[in-house]
Amino acid sequence: MASFGKGFENQFKHHLVKNTKPGVPRIWVDGCFDMFHWGHANVIRQAAAAFNYKCCLCVGLHSDKTITTQKAKPVMNEEERTAAVLACEWVDEVVDGIVWWCTPYDFVKSFNIDYVVHGDDIVCDAVTGKNCYWEIQEHGMLKLVPRTEGVSTTDLIYRMLNPTSQDHWTGYRHSILSIDKIRLFSEQKRSPKKDDTIVYLDGVFDLLHIGHYKLLKHAKEIGSYVIVGVYDDVIANKKLGINYPICNIGERVMSLLACGYVDNVVIGAPEGITKEMIEKMHINKVLHGKHEYNELLYKDAIEMNIMDVYDSGSTVTALDIINRIKAMHDTYEERNSKKQR
Repeated sequence: MASFGKGFENQFKHHLVKNTKPGVPRIWVDGCFDMFHWGHANVIRQAAAAFNYKCCLCVGLHSDKTITTQKAKPVMNEEERTAAVLACEWVDEVVDGIVWWCTPYDFVKSFNIDYVVHGDDIVCDAVTGKNCYWEIQEHGMLKLVPRTEGVSTTDLIYRMLNPTSQDHWTGYRHSILSIDKIRLFSEQKRSPKKDDTIVYLDGVFDLLHIGHYKLLKHAKEIGSYVIVGVYDDVIANKKLGINYPICNIGERVMSLLACGYVDNVVIGAPEGITKEMIEKMHINKVLHGKHEYNELLYKDAIEMNIMDVYDSGSTVTALDIINRIKAMHDTYEERNSKKQR
């Protein structure tokens, strides 16, 4: 635990420092970040962009107990939510297990915070009815950024609870993937260098979870440049069925671009990899998770002795997340009915 937060040690669990950036503004963004998606990441990105990315961005995560009291039991537990936020491209520090719902001025100042950033959809305390950032506003520290339209945890839950829903494959939600959005999420990415060890891995990457993040982190540990091949919705649906994938190709690409372990994304990649792909993309290592690994699709990589199968130790899958939602069907239906999709 870092030295910040003195006097508030019982109000959070850990202070995790990923990057040290002295001499720049310290920015705070807090929330539940449940089922972390590209809309969450975009709030964090906008917070960093407001300072031309020359800042130290600290994310505060509410505890499971606090979220349950204010809303409903989170789909992802604290460990899973922390792993997702730590993986985010623009995050430097994470303070998890926070017991506050309304953000106290003294608490954020104990971390030497200069400004607090939030989306323009500020919520109120379910018990007191107060604006959750009233103290921050009184001290002139609050900056608002636009909410990202077309994606929300509420909407993802709706898709899972309604297996015949296919609106995420058509219309506005399917138009998420655009050059301007890709450019915004790729500003901090770099091109590969001649001396890079390039690692390639492919998959659906639906509902990014702790298992995915562990796999992607391992990719970065065994290489210096990570390329992720993402299957299109047709291939993903053939593999998974019903109305899967829950997140369409645009949403899955954006979520991967928001991950700091990922350097580049191949949109609509084929299953597996060929010798031609390996040679033309200058790939040094091919990685796959132990789950559902089909050796035939990676025959060339195996023969070239560059195949690595990694067991993250995580048993979480996208289906597990869907089953969590279904197990609390009534609770989430009631919660979601109170919100406008």
